[in-house]
Amino acid sequence: MPDKQSRELFLLEKFLPTLFAETPFSLSQPKPPLPDFIIQVEGKKIGIEMTALILNEESREREAKQDAILDEAQRLFEARSHLPLQVTVGFSEAVDWSALNRKPIAAFLAGIIESSVLAVKDLPQNQAQFDIRIESFIHSHIHSVGIFYLDRLTTPCWSPITSFWVPDAPVAKIQEIITRKSNNISGYLTGCDEVWLLILETGSPSSYFDRFEKLQDTIFESGFARTVIGRISKGDLIEL
Repeated sequence: MPDKQSRELFLLEKFLPTLFAETPFSLSQPKPPLPDFIIQVEGKKIGIEMTALILNEESREREAKQDAILDEAQRLFEARSHLPLQVTVGFSEAVDWSALNRKPIAAFLAGIIESSVLAVKDLPQNQAQFDIRIESFIHSHIHSVGIFYLDRLTTPCWSPITSFWVPDAPVAKIQEIITRKSNNISGYLTGCDEVWLLILETGSPSSYFDRFEKLQDTIFESGFARTVIGRISKGDLIEL
């Protein structure tokens, strides 16, 4: 199964128990022009089309590049060391992320982490645990690094820390998404009896919003039988 389909299924499964309660169903992932999922339940085929609630494409591009830097830095570090580290990296937001060569930044990051770990890991007091904060270096894209080791934590985790503000749930953006997706409803309905739209707040900074409750006072124009927002960070569904 392609990565995109695997991720979509992983995200949808968080909400299936709420969407269908205890009712037995079967699930398939068809190809376009059908929706992302077909759920067969109680003799009916329900299509579910999924899309992400993203503040803007620039934010999503920045996050993807930060993740790519961390993936590459982790690979470089773990090629030389088997320590399962918990690494957090503070990235600078006020830089140009559009034209970026991630490899030099990843190599710099892996090098600074390796040298910092080598300086402390063999000390007697650090055999079971150590914690390192690095904030004294200058780099255009990175302003801080946190490194934590605990011998009970055997799975490494390298994650970004980005500063961002959390705006109110964007009514106009949500209507824009609904309108854009509604243009494809005739294609979706070639393989199902009705189609639902699931808009996901995915849990990345560009999709975080606040005051979703105000959406209940808004009437959205939608051609879908159901239009819902799924909040990965909260695990709840908001019916529009």
